[in-house]
Amino acid sequence: METLARVAEAPVISTSTENDLDSYLDTVAAATALFRSAVDTYLLHGPEGESWQQAKRMADLMQTLDDMQQRLETATGAQSRLGELISELIDPMSGVSRLLKDMKRQITGFAIESGFSTPGRCVPSHLIPDVQELTDEVCAAVDALVESYRPSLLWLEQASIPDRENGVSWYEGQADRLSMQLLKKIFADEGLDIESKLPMAQLIEEIDRVADQAESLDLELRASCMNCLPLFAIGHSH
Repeated sequence: METLARVAEAPVISTSTENDLDSYLDTVAAATALFRSAVDTYLLHGPEGESWQQAKRMADLMQTLDDMQQRLETATGAQSRLGELISELIDPMSGVSRLLKDMKRQITGFAIESGFSTPGRCVPSHLIPDVQELTDEVCAAVDALVESYRPSLLWLEQASIPDRENGVSWYEGQADRLSMQLLKKIFADEGLDIESKLPMAQLIEEIDRVADQAESLDLELRASCMNCLPLFAIGHSH
């Protein structure tokens, strides 16, 4: 415990690197906000809204993230403790690219209406609040992921703290609960034909999957943070 207490006081991460990591996470948060907005746009306005423009903005954010990650990976020497630390923390974040690609694919799907291309295949107005609530919980899971890993030595604490209310897994559980309720409501709705129900169910599952991916990333990052403990401990055991 004494060693870890001393480790927690050690300023291992430089200010510039911390700022770069903060910027990276800010960009992920911006992409999540864009995804939330794109779902709302589609639900309320259909493909006549800004779906194509939103898909383009998502692509730009993804490119920005790729550039930031490359800069972080080359900013420190690979053989230094800081370089090893960055490697441990950045490698799982490659999963962020997969997460955002999935978001972008969904936004593009809103624009071309894949599966929703004929009249009447929009989400009925009485279900829109439920889909919005699901989207809020899904995006909250990603937001929680971002906020839990702001660059600081608190990463070490986060790695060992069990999941709690308002953590990534908590929001993912809420999203699962809402998606199941919504799917039951869709298939029980006698006012909808099966040709409308199936694509709507697919839409719900696609949105919910974003929270599943956020939870998987959270677990990867926790494991990486635990791997970082020895890196912090080097040189601070006396």
